[in-house]
Amino acid sequence: MARRQKLIVYVLKANGHREKFNEEKIIRTCLKAEVSRKIALEIVKKIKSAAKDGIRTKDIFRMILDELDRIQHSSLFFFRLRDAIAKLDSVSYELYIKEILESHGYECQWNKIIKGKSVEHQVDVIAKRTKLFLVECKKHVNPHRFCGLGIILQVEARLEDIKDGFNEGKNNYDFDQAWIFNNTRFSEHAIKYAEAKGILLSGWGYKGKLAIEKMADKNKVYPVTILKTEPSVYQRLLHQRIITIQDVMKEKIKIQSRIADDLRNQVSAILV
Repeated sequence: MARRQKLIVYVLKANGHREKFNEEKIIRTCLKAEVSRKIALEIVKKIKSAAKDGIRTKDIFRMILDELDRIQHSSLFFFRLRDAIAKLDSVSYELYIKEILESHGYECQWNKIIKGKSVEHQVDVIAKRTKLFLVECKKHVNPHRFCGLGIILQVEARLEDIKDGFNEGKNNYDFDQAWIFNNTRFSEHAIKYAEAKGILLSGWGYKGKLAIEKMADKNKVYPVTILKTEPSVYQRLLHQRIITIQDVMKEKIKIQSRIADDLRNQVSAILV
């Protein structure tokens, strides 16, 4: 009797490329959530049995979260936070970073056009405490995508042109440093160059208390997309500039009262 051939499952990545189902990637993701290897292998087995050819990487990630949620592991919240930040549109993400900084005592301005020596520059956020920071907000939908050296070079060039503009009296912003917020990781070259140029980096898992998830978690400034509701509700909230869970409690929400009450109950549970 002929032996049945093992079906090979291919995964569809965010860039459109296909690759073979990789158990080790799932295991690494689970281990980062601080579960045991035994549990990680159990999760791999369940996902592999349910995965169909052409499954998307984001669907696999969602399945991992569901399995972690099922075992109620404490580290799951940071996985949900990363997923929630990735769901923000670019404008909401900039406003979210602004709210994180304000929760840490910074005075902030959003979306300013500043004249440099050569050209005008759109600055995502201006933050001031003891120093004046030019804040650049970079967001990727794919949590595994790196923020590379090119972004650091662009920000450094923008800062230099604005500084030259200040020296020639073209603007009133005497920036001390640039600060880049990124919801994923920075490449090694990006980190090395930023350190050499004195540019602050806040990425996922980098750097220490400046890591984006650490800054968000310190004062529980989480995006509304971390709440359990329909995507259409997220969109309506973000359209109303209700960006964080704190905004849900203090702003008047223009949605059905039943849904609004449910969201407030979720927020209360998180903020306890």
